[in-house]
Order: sequence, then structure tokens, then C-alpha cells
Amino acid sequence: MSSKPLFLRFFAITCLGLALCGPAAAQTVGSVTRVQNQAQVGSKAATVGAPISMHDVLRTGANARLQVTFRDGTLLTLGENARVAIDRYVYDPAKSKGAMALDTKGAIRFATGKLNQMRDKDVTVKTPTAALAVRGTDFWTGPID
Repeated sequence: MSSKPLFLRFFAITCLGLALCGPAAAQTVGSVTRVQNQAQVGSKAATVGAPISMHDVLRTGANARLQVTFRDGTLLTLGENARVAIDRYVYDPAKSKGAMALDTKGAIRFATGKLNQMRDKDVTVKTPTAALAVRGTDFWTGPID
């Protein structure tokens, strides 16, 4: 019996498994809870209920707003012509650990949820002019006309 058919079967099964699973599945970290006018999650138009995943880039157009609610209840609202990249999100209440890293441009409002209650927490919001270490609060940042 030739080892060639066995190798081809193994190769076919491996390729099928990779096609079905793809790269590591993106972790859902929240969902869109409000959309006003033109907004995007990645390359898709934002819709209420759409999942938000780690490394998504959120964008809004002119006169637009986008609100995202993260798994822990943290609220992120983007004003018009804003961009936010979700670089990191960890919410593990069993270990009392939470982390979030956002890279922002434009006006945003940020209100921490249960991440604020975690014993081990690290929340950072990077703007074009500063990096903010958040200690549990409700704030906005962005340009002032």
C-alpha cells in the first residue's frame, strides 16, 4: 500500500479543519447598542446588536454616533468623525482581572462598568496627544472646536 493516498487524506483533512476553524476565532467583547447615521465596525456598516471583537476598528462619519456596550457593562460612545481600535479587552470576574486598551482619535465618552470593580485592572485609553490610565470613571476626550 502506497503512503501517498494516506498522506493526501491527512492533507485534505488538515486543510478542511483549517478552513472550518480558520484562524483563532475572534473573541466577542461586546456589541453595538446605538447607531446614529454612518458608523462602521471594521469594514461593515454598524447595526444595533452587531458583535464587537478584539482588534475591531470602530468609525463614525459626519453627524454620527456609535455606542458599544462591553461584556462588563462598560459604555463607549464615539462622536462624529471618530475612530477607536480595540487593542485589548479582558474581563475575568472569577480571577478579579480586567483590562482594556483603546487607541482613539476624535471625541469619545467612556464609562467603566464592572472592570472598575476588578482587583487587578489595567485600563488605558490612548489619544493622539496623551495616554490615559483610567481608574474607574466616566469621562470624555476629544478635540474642542
